[in-house]
Amino acid sequence: MTKIILTIGGSDPFSGGGIQTDLKTFENHQLFGLSVLTCVVTSEVSFEIHRIEPELLTKQLHTLANVELAAIKIGLIHQIENIAIIKDFLLQHPNVPVVLDPVFAFKETTTTYEKDYVDVLRNELFPIVTVITPNLSEAEILVQRAITTIEELQQAARELSTETAVCLKGGAHLAGEHAVEVLAVNGKAQVFQEMKLALETVNGAGCSFASSIAANLALGESLPTSVAAAKAFVYESIQQGVLVKENFGSVWHQGEKVRRSHG
Repeated sequence: MTKIILTIGGSDPFSGGGIQTDLKTFENHQLFGLSVLTCVVTSEVSFEIHRIEPELLTKQLHTLANVELAAIKIGLIHQIENIAIIKDFLLQHPNVPVVLDPVFAFKETTTTYEKDYVDVLRNELFPIVTVITPNLSEAEILVQRAITTIEELQQAARELSTETAVCLKGGAHLAGEHAVEVLAVNGKAQVFQEMKLALETVNGAGCSFASSIAANLALGESLPTSVAAAKAFVYESIQQGVLVKENFGSVWHQGEKVRRSHG
């Protein structure tokens, strides 16, 4: 029987990030994806996020009240009011694995959300999810210091793992030949590495990574195995990505069997 997985997040018109890449990632893992929209992102002139009202978010989630879910992936929520609504939904599914990609810092801009949003997200959702997957900028906000080395990334992951399991997405932003992610559970850290790719097809890499972890958890894999599989999946998705305009491309996986990597 085909398993069903849910993404809750924003819409990316370039289909590299957001619920678009989540749904494609679920399909690549032979899962049937459902989606609930929290906001719509545009970047015609500047990077803008357009809100979905809490009432509409609630109605979308109520639509799925009786669906048996194998996993849930949460991306950009955008509004403090919507965090409480999503928390209530998660509490109604206590045995479902949840991957929270706590989007509040974007590699495309210098924009960060206000401290109140980060605090509410951290206090309300971090304790009830399976794993969080902050990118490097978000990790720096959470630990309130710069992270410039793999060792510092490991230390930050260990600290944050006292709140919940965490997989920090260092990616290609640290010095060295490798793109690095660090998984930490209860203070113990594990490093996952792939050679950096000098390609422009990286839009959505972080979303794809988090949704691949969720997909593997839905399939019954352990968290470390899910992270390793997601790392390999994103590597291939960057290699196979598509330029959607000059000097800008999105990740895309063509669907062949995912290579397994164990860091």
